[in-house]
Amino acid sequence: MVGKTFRRLYLGLLPSLFIVMNVMPGVQPAFSHDAAATPAASNPEVFKTAPAGTPTDRPGRNLQFLCIPFLTALNNGVAPVYTESTNSWVHGLDIVVSEIPYVEGNVSWRDHRFKEIRRLFTRRFVGNNLPNHVTGEFPVKEGTAAYSYYKAAPGSPPYETADQIPILPYKLDITIPRWPSYNVVPTCIDQLVSGVATQTGVVWHVNIADGSTGVYGDPLALLPNDTCFGHPFNYPGTPNGQYHYHGWSWKCFPNQGNPKKHSPLFGYALDGFGIYGPRGEGGKVVTNDELDECHGHFGLVNWEGRMRNMYHYHLNYEFPYGPGCLRGRPLKTANSGEKKIFTFPPPPPQ
Repeated sequence: MVGKTFRRLYLGLLPSLFIVMNVMPGVQPAFSHDAAATPAASNPEVFKTAPAGTPTDRPGRNLQFLCIPFLTALNNGVAPVYTESTNSWVHGLDIVVSEIPYVEGNVSWRDHRFKEIRRLFTRRFVGNNLPNHVTGEFPVKEGTAAYSYYKAAPGSPPYETADQIPILPYKLDITIPRWPSYNVVPTCIDQLVSGVATQTGVVWHVNIADGSTGVYGDPLALLPNDTCFGHPFNYPGTPNGQYHYHGWSWKCFPNQGNPKKHSPLFGYALDGFGIYGPRGEGGKVVTNDELDECHGHFGLVNWEGRMRNMYHYHLNYEFPYGPGCLRGRPLKTANSGEKKIFTFPPPPPQ
């Protein structure tokens, strides 16, 4: 049983969680999308969220397979399940985009730093996790539409409530396989970070959040993000504000590609496979019915300057919006510095 002190500390963090060339051409047939581009690729009206009771302890289409130790510990040793949101922008399983009370602001980050270092077998991403696009204003300003939601959510030291958490530079240092191998058996995601958006220099987080004590849900349904579907998170005892995205984060990416063609590469999952935008071949938005239990499939993509028929993930507008599990195997040292910070029980405050 987790002590009340530790439980409150970590539950305070959860509102802000909201986080291959080895595959030979011809292994599986490429998916073909012949229809014209749909408006949803550039202006979606509705997201499909997770229904109440959605589990996190197994892979499956429309699921997210997680094995994050502190989440299980907080839930008394049981993998959490999703609950239904009662927020005004959620109607059943529909998140109505026009009704989301986005975090307001138009903040530029001139100190943005990010680079990709390619080695023979690895890619290493190094930066300060500040995006190359504008964001909402954090801490969330009193009197704005999103303020009451963040004010009601507990923070973690040194922030009492979630509205106080700022966006601050964060040491991003993640190494992934350059040539990942496809595994028939999916791997669970064991940390908050699920991938790196190389177009912007910011991480993705897994899509689980806490709106009140013991309640787990889709972060897009429980807390409003900014219009890039991002917001900051701070690790226990560290005054940082790690900006991160939740799945449907393609809106602010600088390279959206040709709307009548397959979306370009947006970044990489921790297993090394690419994460692409919402469009498949021919420009049609990819649905979950066309994706496997990890939210990916085989198809023709541009990989290091060549068209290859290989496995890759997509962002789209159906939960979990991005990788729901991993088809490759991350390096043990993929994000070891951050995993060391986020242990259970928590380290002493710095």
